[in-house]
Amino acid sequence: MPTVRIIGAGRAGTSFARALGAAGWNVAGVLRRGDELAGAAAGVDLLVLATPDAAIAAVARAVEPVAATVVAHLAGALGLDVLAPHERRASLHPLVSLPDADLGSARLRGAWFAVAGDPLAVEVVDALGGRAIDVPDERRAAYHAAACIAANHLVALMGQVERAAAGAGVPLEAYLELARGALENVAAVGPAAALTGPVARGDDATLARHLAALDVTEREAYEAMVAQARRLLATAVTPAMYQREKVAGVAGVVVVDRIARLRKELDAARARGETVGLVPTMGYLHDGHAALIRQARAECDVVVVTDFVNPLQFGEPADLESYPRDLDHDAAVATGAGADFLFAPSVDEMYPERVQTTVRVAGVSEGLEGVSRPGHFDGVATVVAKLFAVAGPCRAYFGEKDFQQLAVVRRVVADLSLPVDVVGCATVREPDGLAMSSRNVRLSPDERRAATVLHRALAAGAAALEAGERDPSVIAAVMAAAIASEPLARLDYAEAVDANDLSVPDRLSGDVRLLVAARVGTTRLIDNMGVTI
Repeated sequence: MPTVRIIGAGRAGTSFARALGAAGWNVAGVLRRGDELAGAAAGVDLLVLATPDAAIAAVARAVEPVAATVVAHLAGALGLDVLAPHERRASLHPLVSLPDADLGSARLRGAWFAVAGDPLAVEVVDALGGRAIDVPDERRAAYHAAACIAANHLVALMGQVERAAAGAGVPLEAYLELARGALENVAAVGPAAALTGPVARGDDATLARHLAALDVTEREAYEAMVAQARRLLATAVTPAMYQREKVAGVAGVVVVDRIARLRKELDAARARGETVGLVPTMGYLHDGHAALIRQARAECDVVVVTDFVNPLQFGEPADLESYPRDLDHDAAVATGAGADFLFAPSVDEMYPERVQTTVRVAGVSEGLEGVSRPGHFDGVATVVAKLFAVAGPCRAYFGEKDFQQLAVVRRVVADLSLPVDVVGCATVREPDGLAMSSRNVRLSPDERRAATVLHRALAAGAAALEAGERDPSVIAAVMAAAIASEPLARLDYAEAVDANDLSVPDRLSGDVRLLVAARVGTTRLIDNMGVTI
């Protein structure tokens, strides 16, 4: 493996030394600027100058050149000229923040790096499992400005959030999930499509109220960012742009709010020999929904996402009223995931008269959620049957997170001989294991942390199964105990059932499904896990 020596014992130098050492490189040592540097390039393949930018040129001059050694710096804005008089030069700038050596060495693995000069720089990136971007000298300043905006300016904006929030008596922590979600939206659909809020809505009255409420010292920065949001809006995919014909080749999903229009579009697609993928949702789309859309996109010619908050599924009017809705956001997510149509009908369009015909599924709908939410699955079965009738022959994609719902839908299709192929898709989870759900936005920061207990409970049940326990009541008790260990969680149910019919057998075998439901604070959450024994 190559040998590397590093000049600069600060966070960057120490982080690189640890990361490259862990990747198998021979680290000859880390020198300080005050050490004897003349022979630093001798006996190594790579000499990295991890000093402050202002010192790089002087340090490079202090090192006697060695023809075979590559000398590289870590500066984002500087070119290769500062490394004179060395012949083999490289620049290697990681697009990560390095707060300390432990975190820094971990963050370097898999990071993006701006590279230039000698090809050995790319070998460094490859060794760290990163991704190299070739940024020539003449573009380094612009590249580094963007990096500072992404990191430092974002932190400065969060400082403004903290000051403004303090005036309302709200802690910064309450806004961190909002900021994380906004960045996730940018990652999913790009900045323009991810823009929401009063600028995106053209709500000047709200902007004026904001300015009046802010301290005078905060207004200039706020107005500057409003100007930037308006600049972004000029390039955004707006709701009006969603309403386009597919043949026009314009990026964006077609929003349809009429049953007749959607039927016409899908009938025409099938007449052309195209297959239809349907992703039924109640809107407020997240990465879990996006995963369903992407799978439909990979398997079908035309993809339709339904966006309808079905009143038949809600037992309490307050729950229906509080259910989150954001059509602009949903259209942006659907666009980014590759959908062709977003079907967003009104309640009057779906139910023009009082509903007198409902679909009820016996058996699989009667336990678990059926007990906790009486009538819920009648509403699910009815709206799904209606959506299938509207869409016609198709493949319909549902997440396994709502496993009992998936079983109900499959039963509806089988019993009514509907021309629909139901596809179950794996649950999409947050990094800490929490299943993605539109309800997660209702959780406070403390509740959000506590909510991971559902996944921990399932993992405990799975571990007991793998250890040989086969009594479903014992597995249920293990999961219930895990839920009880979290003070903010109140157990609704914990069950271990046969995955095929959701019955509770005397002894578990084959495909088992573990299911839990609990209230965390006032928010009711469900989750499940499949285990084959």
